Amino acid sequence: MGEALGKSKVFVIGLDGASFDLLAPWMQQGKLPNLANILRQGTSGVLQSVIPPITTPAWVSFQTGKNPAKHGLFSWVKREADSYRVAPFNSSNIGAETISSMLSRHGRRVGLINVPCTFPPAPVNGFVVTGLETPNRNSNYTYPEKLAHELIDRFDYEIERTQKYKQGNEDSFIQAVESVEHKRAKAVLYMMDKYEWDFFMTVFRGTDILSHAFWRFTDPEHPRYDAQLAEKYGNVLLNHYQGMDKIVGELAARLDDDTDVIIMSDHGSGPTWRYVYLDNYFIKLGITKLKRSLYTDVRYSLFKMGLTPKNILKLLSALGLRNLSRRLLPGDLRAKINSHMTLNSNIDWSRTKAYTMGGVGQIYINLKWREPQGCVEAGAEYDELTAYIKEQLYKLTDPGTGQKMVKRILDKNELPGGAEGFPTPDLYVEWVNDLYADLGILGYSSELMSEYLTEPSGGHTMRGIFIAKGPSYRQAEQVTNAKITDVLPCILYGLGLPIPDDLDGALLKDAFRPELLAQRPVEYEKTNYKKQDDEYSYSQDERDEVKERLKALGYIA
Repeated sequence: MGEALGKSKVFVIGLDGASFDLLAPWMQQGKLPNLANILRQGTSGVLQSVIPPITTPAWVSFQTGKNPAKHGLFSWVKREADSYRVAPFNSSNIGAETISSMLSRHGRRVGLINVPCTFPPAPVNGFVVTGLETPNRNSNYTYPEKLAHELIDRFDYEIERTQKYKQGNEDSFIQAVESVEHKRAKAVLYMMDKYEWDFFMTVFRGTDILSHAFWRFTDPEHPRYDAQLAEKYGNVLLNHYQGMDKIVGELAARLDDDTDVIIMSDHGSGPTWRYVYLDNYFIKLGITKLKRSLYTDVRYSLFKMGLTPKNILKLLSALGLRNLSRRLLPGDLRAKINSHMTLNSNIDWSRTKAYTMGGVGQIYINLKWREPQGCVEAGAEYDELTAYIKEQLYKLTDPGTGQKMVKRILDKNELPGGAEGFPTPDLYVEWVNDLYADLGILGYSSELMSEYLTEPSGGHTMRGIFIAKGPSYRQAEQVTNAKITDVLPCILYGLGLPIPDDLDGALLKDAFRPELLAQRPVEYEKTNYKKQDDEYSYSQDERDEVKERLKALGYIA
């Protein structure tokens, strides 16, 4: 065993959205033998996600070992400079050093496939195949660039499935997701052999995508549970996890005895019952203001009568015309139409005191010193406003059950690593049992909340998974209180490298063999990382493609 010289390699398998709530009973029933075998031979535990527990912030927190307040990504979208418009995040927006940069800086060979928020790919000592935020296969999505052509030629490699789940297309949707994941698995096996590597990581996202779409078929407690459809689709998640178990077995079989393998997720999965349209609630409360004009009055009257993007898109879908605009209209014209379909262009930002952005409970105060048209003074006015918002939100009840919907509301300074300034939200809403979500767009629907959901019916929880096996790790042990930011220090230590001293994460010492810790004391380093000023800007068409993917996933409206 080469641990004294730090020669152990590390192989990470990401199962997006995986949770022991699903895995544990299936492993006990013998339905996931490969995962169960790795768990028995290694160390495992629940892996706490970040706030908010969504894909981009969580995987970036893994990559950096830092909470969103320090790397700057709190959602799938960011507010553009000096405006209230939003655009999807990409890797150039990350405000902290990533694992691929750290390892390349220390001369380690790196391989990444489908890790979220790695587009555009940065040069590394190895290769990168980018993930979720990649617009399409015509984008420069690999480093080195020529690798993309090889993956497409050999495997017809796809970034992510492009079909949106709708009730009635279950079979084709499952096939689309499975096809993408099997192509990815073949590419991973090929790249494992083609490249020399010290650290290799791949993320499979079907476990998350199918949980969003099919949760209600597995959960009799979901308000939209359908017993008849459950007979046909109730085992979709199990079947997919069993397919992933086989892939995990294939990957693990390729690894030698001097390689640590880590299986992890960015968050867990659970039911989603309703969307809450906090923007409408804020308009009702007078916190968000509309412009004073005849056009806005007419537009808002029609909006309240049902002329909303939600209803228009429902009609276009029924007529089979929803995707026609993408083919016929240029991107800048589509953006203008979208702005007028929602209430974005009707908001009077100079009088708006608070707004939501991001889709999972982030609330921002329109501060004078921070926002483009801020109107709220810091100090007493800010404190009174946030207290009022909390008071009103705690009144929200589910009309179907009469139960409270808000678990708690965190202030900025209560968020892990809370920092002044944007993009840290001023308030963050935690929903009871993760059953609700704010859709994060102004004027999508005229209601205060949606009906019980069928599309999607699953969402995210804070409870991800951590399983580690290899020469560095204890056998048949459990760790407690593990956080996703702790995984990076574990990888660095397993590779014999120093840990940056400014991380939020810490080494999970209870997971490692005592003799290894005694032989190789933990080392730390100071880093002088400075974020590059140059940021990648999506073209309008690229932005639309990424937004469409996020909409298809149910992440944004």
